[in-house]
Amino acid sequence: MLQADMKVIMADGSAKAISQVERNSFVKCEDGSISRVVSIKQDKQQIFKISQKTKHRADTGEPGRVDPKRKNIYELMSFDCTAGHELVLRTSSKPNLEQSYKNKRYRIRWTSLEDAITPDGRAIQIPKHHHKYFQMTPEGKLDALMFLNEKIQNDAKPIDFRLQVRDLDLLTAQIRVSTFSKFSPILGGNGVLSKFLTGKRHLITSSVINMAWLLGLWMGDGTTKEPEITVDTVDKELIKALIKKGEQWGIYPEYVPEPEEKRARHLRLYYGNKVEEPKKTRNLRKHNPFWVVVTALNFKREGDGQKQIPQFMWDEDIEVREAFLAGLIDSDGYVKKQFESKGIYKAAIQTIYPSIMEGISNISRSLGISVTITTRSERKEKIGGKNCHCKFTFDCNITGGTALQNVLAYCRSGHKRRVSPDKIIREPIYFGFSDEQVGEDSAYGIEIESKKSILLENKFVVSSCGSHCEHDQPKLTNRKNLKHCIACPRKGVRYFYKDWSGNNRVCGRCYGRYKFSGYRCFNCQYVPEAREIRTAKVVGERTGVTPQGEFVTGLECNRCSGILKYDEIRVIPRQATAVRTIN
Repeated sequence: MLQADMKVIMADGSAKAISQVERNSFVKCEDGSISRVVSIKQDKQQIFKISQKTKHRADTGEPGRVDPKRKNIYELMSFDCTAGHELVLRTSSKPNLEQSYKNKRYRIRWTSLEDAITPDGRAIQIPKHHHKYFQMTPEGKLDALMFLNEKIQNDAKPIDFRLQVRDLDLLTAQIRVSTFSKFSPILGGNGVLSKFLTGKRHLITSSVINMAWLLGLWMGDGTTKEPEITVDTVDKELIKALIKKGEQWGIYPEYVPEPEEKRARHLRLYYGNKVEEPKKTRNLRKHNPFWVVVTALNFKREGDGQKQIPQFMWDEDIEVREAFLAGLIDSDGYVKKQFESKGIYKAAIQTIYPSIMEGISNISRSLGISVTITTRSERKEKIGGKNCHCKFTFDCNITGGTALQNVLAYCRSGHKRRVSPDKIIREPIYFGFSDEQVGEDSAYGIEIESKKSILLENKFVVSSCGSHCEHDQPKLTNRKNLKHCIACPRKGVRYFYKDWSGNNRVCGRCYGRYKFSGYRCFNCQYVPEAREIRTAKVVGERTGVTPQGEFVTGLECNRCSGILKYDEIRVIPRQATAVRTIN
């Protein structure tokens, strides 16, 4: 069962809170099909938050303390469910050859799905590790390699399984950290834009695609008062494409007169006669089809008039979503080249509007493209010799294979455009996750005819409800080998080391910082970043009191205002590694 506010995607592409879903309504499934809701369950149960794991550090480091806005991790995928809810999971079963120097033997380790009995007597299936040992001799290594090749041929496919939230702790630590959930692309579409432009849904013509691209371009570099787009006069290919695509709708761009020539200039999108013809029948906003779409379909928010990506665009036809995203990349984005030889494409789009950031995130995920949102604080910078005030900015970093390559094929800016792929692969994206109990709340469960997985608004794939969801289920196990870092809030089961005393644990990030700088706080045990140490050195040393009541002199801790201790000799006890994996 899901928490009452969780939104599911309905058959028409709209999102509705699960508490408002009615019986005999239709929801969208993971594979793009639709299924009828046959029953609805409601109860008050303990709620667990399933959250995407991330490498974001601004929320716990100095940026988050300096700028409260950066303490938020934006567009982090998560949902709230009960302990009895079944998660849709995957883990790797690829066999590995390892060298165990402690036992002086080779070891083949692989994973398979096995039957298990829970503490309350339920029979479930969970992945488990298996091992086979060989003598550490040339003959033993040959036998191990032969056995490894045989296992790779038979058992190399990933293991897909379902597991209730309360049973996650039955997984071993190694399997738990390599178990992933997923979000899925939306293969269909609602056809709202084509319906508005042509009167028929899903009628994908070149004019509809061009309008979607123009909307994306305006969303990035357009003005909200009138149909006007800022362009780089050096990018001739983009300007040529803007003129050509506008002609299909009777739109003819014209430069706004300015007192001095600039590289960035404004183009007004006039509707009617061409630039060289009489201006009597030309309109800027009146009867302009582009501006009609902007205002009628709420690309311009009512009230304050700010830009926004309307929610229907999240589930539009695939071609419309791709062209719209390409327009945004042409205007406010840039494309990285270093990974293209490996078939990985990366692009980034900057925006100051939260609604645009949210739209980019949802459209990207609906196309099978992963996205990460980072932030930049409000600041003053010198750009082109002028002092500029930069607002709080969202950096939308999108990464994908052929799905993103096909989006870039719609781009018209010369250095951003890529060739279309021969075949477009849209597959679910898998990611690590964590679970945390948050308290008791109302929960709803829906059961559908097809027994397939359904999609949440954020494209998270979740299972429909069954009989195991009807009542609150107790969680009878604890997390195995869970470790806590004494220097930061991080907790987990991997990449933890003994601290400077040898009695506690620090995470890999704090361990690396301590080995590099040697500074740690007497009071809160925090290991400062390099820039925090530089700032503290500028301020200078001061005298403080340790938790043991001793007076000490040193740099000030940025987190708790305590005193930083400098260890010139840094010896951290580490456990010897007994196993090495052979690639």
